[in-house]
Amino acid sequence: MKKDTSLSITIILLSLFATVSGCGDVKTSSYFTPPKSKLDKYEALEIFDFESAIPEFPKDALKKIPDDVEKLLKAKENTFEEVKHGKIDDIAADKTLVLLGEIAEFVPGTDVKFEGGALKFGEVTLSLKLVLLQKDTGKEITTGEISSFSSLGIFRSGHVGKDMYEIIAQEIVKFISENY
Repeated sequence: MKKDTSLSITIILLSLFATVSGCGDVKTSSYFTPPKSKLDKYEALEIFDFESAIPEFPKDALKKIPDDVEKLLKAKENTFEEVKHGKIDDIAADKTLVLLGEIAEFVPGTDVKFEGGALKFGEVTLSLKLVLLQKDTGKEITTGEISSFSSLGIFRSGHVGKDMYEIIAQEIVKFISENY
């Protein structure tokens, strides 16, 4: 009898986990101020490490997201002559854009909250502010914000799943490509 109860509980828990894990997709939304003119007048894009004043934010993401943006933009046709996660010296500064990013909000998947009468855990929230500047003048060309949410961040690798980094990078590249 004890063995049957134990087996029943295990089956119920596995079924519950399978049901819940299907709800863990990363949801992302973004808003960008459209540039006044197309970005195709620029020949290069420098991407710097992103910044964060949030102590518990995974430091590897500050390099990972810019790396992913570089990789994705290099794979696209009809984009900048040069895209580099780092400094570009061989293209004129007035023909170069600089991408800067800052993590504005981060809630790790390990936080436990009581909200609306329910206990919530494993939810990861990440908000990122971006700016594209003209390198020679520092003039702001466009700004944007990306917000990302995963309801099962605790079950992903680390506090923030690698999926979330890649999806954020894809959102940045989508905006740049649409305005090039």
